[in-house]
Amino acid sequence: MNTILELLKKQAVGLGITLGSLFLVFFLHRIHAFDTFELKAMDLAFKTRGPISGWAARDELPKDSLDVVLVDVDDESYRLVPWTWPYPRGVWGMVVRNLSKAGAKVIAFDIQFDAPDRQSEYLKEIRSNLQARGLSELVPAHGDSVFAEAIREAQSNGTSVILASKLVQEPTRMPPQYIQFPNPVLQTANADYGLVNEAPDKDGFSRQYYTFLQLEQEPGVWYPSLGVKAIQRFLDVEDNVLPSLNEDATEINYGPLTIPIFSDDGRFLVNIYGPPSGVNLGKNEAWKTFNRYPLSNVVDVEEVDLNDFDEDTDWMSQFLPGEIPQWLKEIEDPETKAQLMGELGLGTDFDITQSPFYNKIVLIGVSVEVLHDYKQTSFFTFAGEQNLMPGVEFHANAIQTLLNQNFVSVYGGEIDWSEQSRIAHILLITGLSLLAYLAISFLNPLLAGLYIVVEILVFLSLAIGAFTADSLWLVKTLIGRGGSISVPGFQDSTLVPIVAPIFGVFIVYTSNVLYRIIVEQKDKQFLKNTFGTYVSPDLIDQMYDSKQEPKLGGQAGYHTAFFSDIQSFSAFSEVLEPERMVALMNEYLTEMTDILLDHRATLDKYIGDAIVAFYGAPVPVDDHEYLACIT
Repeated sequence: MNTILELLKKQAVGLGITLGSLFLVFFLHRIHAFDTFELKAMDLAFKTRGPISGWAARDELPKDSLDVVLVDVDDESYRLVPWTWPYPRGVWGMVVRNLSKAGAKVIAFDIQFDAPDRQSEYLKEIRSNLQARGLSELVPAHGDSVFAEAIREAQSNGTSVILASKLVQEPTRMPPQYIQFPNPVLQTANADYGLVNEAPDKDGFSRQYYTFLQLEQEPGVWYPSLGVKAIQRFLDVEDNVLPSLNEDATEINYGPLTIPIFSDDGRFLVNIYGPPSGVNLGKNEAWKTFNRYPLSNVVDVEEVDLNDFDEDTDWMSQFLPGEIPQWLKEIEDPETKAQLMGELGLGTDFDITQSPFYNKIVLIGVSVEVLHDYKQTSFFTFAGEQNLMPGVEFHANAIQTLLNQNFVSVYGGEIDWSEQSRIAHILLITGLSLLAYLAISFLNPLLAGLYIVVEILVFLSLAIGAFTADSLWLVKTLIGRGGSISVPGFQDSTLVPIVAPIFGVFIVYTSNVLYRIIVEQKDKQFLKNTFGTYVSPDLIDQMYDSKQEPKLGGQAGYHTAFFSDIQSFSAFSEVLEPERMVALMNEYLTEMTDILLDHRATLDKYIGDAIVAFYGAPVPVDDHEYLACIT
């Protein structure tokens, strides 16, 4: 017991510094000073794991096994389709009809249609004037009506159509919150609605996704996000099934889904499957995390002439019952034509299951840069390039995460400081920091510093390894075998906070070392001021290192004494002038004293011209007899 008390007393200052450092780390963590850095560490974990779909994935998921297909208004569509943006609503009606006929189970729009069709609005007055003359049929029907009719047809064909809505906050409005639904004409189609609200992190990156949102004035009403609504229709979850929170509000249960959430507003962490589809990562072949088709393909049927004749192949017709693409019609050899029709499932043997849209959730959105619907995700920088992800593809990643139940678990429940995560984070930070303190207590600063570097690298390897399911990822990366890093299975990825624990280790080491340096310099200066005139600097350092100071009253021991004086000092001192004598003695005693100190002697005193010194005290000196002789 006494030994423990003595040890604690000896380490009291160091423990106090360590506790103070820990409280500083906890305070900074509590005010979220590390959050942005933790988010970047999260991105590192994703990039270390790599994509799990696409040609560079180490354990690629077949893209046909993914349940989401993208239809994209991209640059190619901008170039090829014969309409200008924003496209007339009749175009979207055509898209819905074609996709429904091609077997899509769910069609979800990441495009808002809250305002009336502008191009049709221009014709309203003309239609009114012609209606009075009985000629209203000369003017095309209103685009919103055409779109609504196409939605009704698709729903009768077994395809669910989901239109984008948004929870809007306007402080000057009463009530300040409301849901922005599609325009009234489209609402007559009785389509489903899904919220497209964003949930960006502090650094502007998109990593989380809403499940449900509530209006402040309607606390019991849950409005699903676009992704959740698409999943409801895809899994045939009944409308009377309501979401429910577990007791500690960490999970939402909805039909067959159990969704871990990380905030009061029902957000979950999206497991990004890879970089954005369609980008070229140093290859001619475009990346495909998800199967992606330009809108120009979906509208490419016989009735529509694309802007480029050579690319107008009626591509979509091959997936529509009873329709044959123009390029296939132009094949003159009947055997070749029959063979191709059979392979494509056309004619009497039409097989809708060959359609890339069959039984899929088809997400429709835009990726044209000028429309600014882009997100920065954890794969923003990948393969040495920066790639923004279209917003519609972020919905796709969220939906696929939910369908696969491929959630990322988080140590402590949240990556940042919260009521839920604080105990787990405190234990992790404290444990690592105490290991650092033990190293500082029993090792010199240099060895302790090397230990700290090793501790940080091991922790980093284990923390990222918990996400990649490979704790040796760092070793494999350093030896050039990063391609052999294991790929985690579904629900095998765990995020561990990295920045706060590493900062805790660093600040504990730094504060203790700085304190030790300050105290060491102070003690050395005291010894130097006290004994510097009598003892060499090497002996002062040795005295400090051995923690031995001279004791009052003397100390018995085996030592070597040294005496010297000047021969015939009295004779020549009588003939020298006093000033010359003083200068000579100062020069002589200084030179002799330096020689003594260089040979590790301790100066005792001067007696006139005589010098008295000894070896081996107050600091033990090996071979002091020899040193005295050669002096």
